[in-house]
Order: sequence, then C-alpha cells, then structure tokens
Amino acid sequence: MKKIVLIIAIIMYASVQIRASHLASDFNLRLFDQALFTVNIDHQVFNTPTNRFQLKAIAPGQHFLRVTRLEHGYYGPHTVPVLVFSGYIDLPSGAQINAMIDRQNRFRINKIIPFVVAPVCATPYMPEPVQYGMSDYEFDQLRNTIDRLSFDSSRMQVAKQAIAHNMVTTRQVYALMNMMTFESNKLELAKYAYAQTVDKQNYFVVNDAFTFESSILNLNDFIYRS
Repeated sequence: MKKIVLIIAIIMYASVQIRASHLASDFNLRLFDQALFTVNIDHQVFNTPTNRFQLKAIAPGQHFLRVTRLEHGYYGPHTVPVLVFSGYIDLPSGAQINAMIDRQNRFRINKIIPFVVAPVCATPYMPEPVQYGMSDYEFDQLRNTIDRLSFDSSRMQVAKQAIAHNMVTTRQVYALMNMMTFESNKLELAKYAYAQTVDKQNYFVVNDAFTFESSILNLNDFIYRS
C-alpha cells in the first residue's frame, strides 16, 4: 500500500514538473537605484517611464532586451535617455523572475520564484481592502506638531508614533523626511515608513529628500531585502 502511494506521489510530482516546464513566466525588472527607465523587449517598445517594469506571461527562453535610463537634463528631470543595457537574456519557465540592471549596467536575475502548478478549483473572489494614507487634515496636524519641536530626536519620535498607527503615502513620507535636519535621520525615517506606505511603487520619490547618493543606495538595498 505504501509503495502504491509513493508511486502515485511520484507520478503527480512529475506531472506538475512537466506542466511547469511549458508555463510562461512573469518578468519584473528595475534599476539598481530605482530610477525611471523604458524597455524594448523583442522589439516591442514600452515607452511609459517606470521604476519597476512588469511583464506578465512572457515565454521562457531567449529574449532581446534594451533598457534606457531617463537622466536629468537641461529641460528637466527624466528628459535625457541613456541606453544602459542591450543584449540577449535567458528566462526560465513557470516562475516569477525578479531582475535588475546593476551599477555596472549588467543584467542580473536576483530571484526566481517557481509557480505552484495545481488543479484549478473554483474559489470565491475576495477583493483586498483598499488602503489610504492619512487625510490632509490629519497630516497637517502632524506636521504642525512636529514643526513645534526643536530637535530631530523629538521630531523622529513623533513621526514614528504617527506612522506606526496610520498608513501613509510616499508624498507624506517625503514631506516628513524634509522636516529632519540630518541625513541619517532622513534615512532612518524612510526605512521605518516603508512598511506603512500604501503606494510603494512610487517610493523612488523619497530619494529627492537625500543629499548624498550613498543614502539612496542604502535605502534601495533595504527595500530590496524587505
């Protein structure tokens, strides 16, 4: 009896692996510093600037990829296109692929999360609750409270207390960071607020609050590990 169960389990596992080998993958791409960029993959152009490119149901195997970074220029931010990668990439099948263009402009796959192939079962759809940041009134009250404090340590304490009990937007985090005097405190607050931010896809905005590039890289490493 045990042998029969084992054989059935092996057959089911093999069936799952065969099905997974023919599955398309989901492809996620970003730059090392969360900068905006555009993508050309297999000569299909995606001209909308983004800091996190997502492509669903891409076939496994080789693809030709061009990534163009948008730099600051004479006419404003994100106006100068700079080609940072052009070449062939090889994508595995049946997985979520998280990749990046690193500081040396190399394509690197950071994580591969295989899809779980299972029989399709009818399950009720349960929409996720919509989350919002603090209201304008609440946030103005918080800023007024912080503004009356003289020291960064006190301002940090009040900001963290508010963030711990409320969801916030990227713009609200950016505003709170600018109320801090020291770069280290801005970085600490940005890390603390990330988990409570409702629009994480826009978190690159807070980079403008930093003076030093090292702080941007430090925050991006923190986000990547989160």
